[in-house]
Amino acid sequence: MRIVKPESLHLQTYAILKEEILEGAYRPGERVVEAKIANQLGISRGPVREAFRMLIQDGLLIYNDGFVRVYHPAVQDVIDLFQCRESLEALAINLAIEHITDEDKQKLQNNLELTYEAYEQKQTMELSKLDQAFHDIIIQVSKNKQLMELLENIRTKIHYMRITMIKGEFYPSFVKEHEKLVGFLLDGKVEEATNSMKVHIQKGLRGVLMYIGKVQSR
Repeated sequence: MRIVKPESLHLQTYAILKEEILEGAYRPGERVVEAKIANQLGISRGPVREAFRMLIQDGLLIYNDGFVRVYHPAVQDVIDLFQCRESLEALAINLAIEHITDEDKQKLQNNLELTYEAYEQKQTMELSKLDQAFHDIIIQVSKNKQLMELLENIRTKIHYMRITMIKGEFYPSFVKEHEKLVGFLLDGKVEEATNSMKVHIQKGLRGVLMYIGKVQSR
């Protein structure tokens, strides 16, 4: 962790803590102490307090029993988030068909190629990033700012759940599903693209719940 003085301290602190939480540096439910983090970063407690406030707003930290703790998702939280994600990303790909450019199409093709490479080499963390990037491209192409904002919070929490609850595991067919989605998107097939996105998200949820069930039964 390192602070660059000329830049806004609370934004730097927020970025550092958010990255650490999303990378699994803190355990779910672990208490985070304002004074300790301020000391580690060599700054006053004010910027840390503001960074905590932002992370609570993101849902990555929670205020519980007088203490600030790292978000500890329950199984129902996973279900709720995926249900929201299903509807919103189905809308995103629908809108993306209207607005996609040649540059966007190339971005999606490049993502698919890199995803296949990462999958063949079993690069779990890289797969996670590429999967996120794939969905981000479609969301950005939708050109709907409100939709982007709604999905940002969901996206962050799902990424965190993937790291903390399922350790970055993926179901094998997701790569081919991405390819199928791109095909429908490029061909302008609205109904097929929308339905395929819903099925894709539903399958992702089933995979997460299956993995959680295996871990809990050990």
